[in-house]
Amino acid sequence: MKALVTGATGLIGNALAKRLAREGHDVRALVRDAGRARPLLPVEVGLVPGDLTDPTSLREATRGAEVVFHAAGAPEQWIRDESVYEKVNRQGTVNVLSAARAEGVRRVVYTSSMIVFEAPAGGTVVESRVAAEPKETAYGRSKQEAEREAMRFLSEGLDVVMVNPSVVYGPSPVHVGINSFFIQLLNGQAPFLPPGGISVVTADGVAEAHLAAADKGRPGERYLVSDEFVTTRALAREICAAGGLARVPPVAPVWLMRALAGSMERLARVLPFTPLVTRGQLSIVLWKADVDTGKARRELGFRPTPLAEGVRETVEFLRSEHLVPAPAGNRSPGR
Repeated sequence: MKALVTGATGLIGNALAKRLAREGHDVRALVRDAGRARPLLPVEVGLVPGDLTDPTSLREATRGAEVVFHAAGAPEQWIRDESVYEKVNRQGTVNVLSAARAEGVRRVVYTSSMIVFEAPAGGTVVESRVAAEPKETAYGRSKQEAEREAMRFLSEGLDVVMVNPSVVYGPSPVHVGINSFFIQLLNGQAPFLPPGGISVVTADGVAEAHLAAADKGRPGERYLVSDEFVTTRALAREICAAGGLARVPPVAPVWLMRALAGSMERLARVLPFTPLVTRGQLSIVLWKADVDTGKARRELGFRPTPLAEGVRETVEFLRSEHLVPAPAGNRSPGR
């Protein structure tokens, strides 16, 4: 397979590019900065300059590709300028799909999100229940709009398949979302935990689902992928166990987390820092939505990763990057 990967220095795209290279595919990555990207990717991955906001560069990068894996995007974290979500997630997707169509790409596998579906708090997300109402966050709305654009291109003849992961974590060059939670927790920077829970999935599992979608996915279909639903306390307990910590922080009340998220976002709009918790992140954990992965299991052969295994691999990776402490017995003197 001759493949182009966007977002290859990000959480999902990096795992995807590495897996493609490991399996012997002819893979290249769209990168804005080759010098920064080169150490993050296997030597087998070719680097092509380009940007989601530059249609000309996308035409050149896409030329000759059989499959485009569009995993780039502004992730669900706080951004001071929310217009970035529209420019990158929606218009960037339009630009990638336009280039793919113009260059005769056989298939595009688009990385979407579970956020585009609707379910009651504590309910189950399924592919048949796409949210009709706009989501409450700029990120959520941008992913909804990007999917609508993908479906428009599908109706115009482009073969598009969508993979909709739950909250992703795992070894990665970037540390956002749950990965940042790992780091805060293991460095003693999380005095309390947010309430609720989330459905989680490893980046490598999502990458495997992308390859299966390229091979076996049906045009225009959405495939939810998730390992399991876990409460924030149970997740913290698993992380602390893997990291050798005996104490798990207490869970904060909802009212306190709402007040904290709102005040930190207001301050972050005038001061140069990133909020520890945002209203968007809080809405996800309070949603407490489980994910039905039956379709991905049947059609793509998706296999969930046990939580303990995924957490252990992530903690080991973060230790290797010196982002979290080694176990007490393995630390060098004075550290």
